Amino acid sequence: MSDPLTSEELDRRASLQAYAAAVKLLGRRDHSVAELTRKLKQREHTCQAIEAAMEILLSSGYVNDARYAERYAEQRMNQGYGPLSIRSKLGERGIDAHQVQDALRTLNVDWEAQACRVISRRFSAVDISDDSQPATARIARFLSNRGFSPGDALRALKRLRRKQIPR
Repeated sequence: MSDPLTSEELDRRASLQAYAAAVKLLGRRDHSVAELTRKLKQREHTCQAIEAAMEILLSSGYVNDARYAERYAEQRMNQGYGPLSIRSKLGERGIDAHQVQDALRTLNVDWEAQACRVISRRFSAVDISDDSQPATARIARFLSNRGFSPGDALRALKRLRRKQIPR
């Protein structure tokens, strides 16, 4: 017959289980601290066990919100999303405003030029050269839904239209 486990041993086992679950989640993709905490809570790990596991993960560098923000921002930018969308999505993932700003700054991107690339990939030359109000609104709305500011959207569209005018 085995001795009953002490509360310390039970806490230690719970922490190790939370840690193992977190490592498994991290094996699939990078997570922010907030995402990982939320997922571990959904898996019914105790707050104490989650805190202990997060402490180990943070100190060993397996979880790093700044690194996560930079990678996520770069990935979204490469998928054609603008700074407003990236900022919003990182906020939803629990990244604080300073880290979001740092991640966007690290990208060092000209958002107007990025908007030009997104327009060129999505719309034909005929669509771009159509300077009617409905056509302009449609392209601007598309860019707005992608997270570009109205100013960047309109400047990018003007830039592309200037390039297409034969001289």
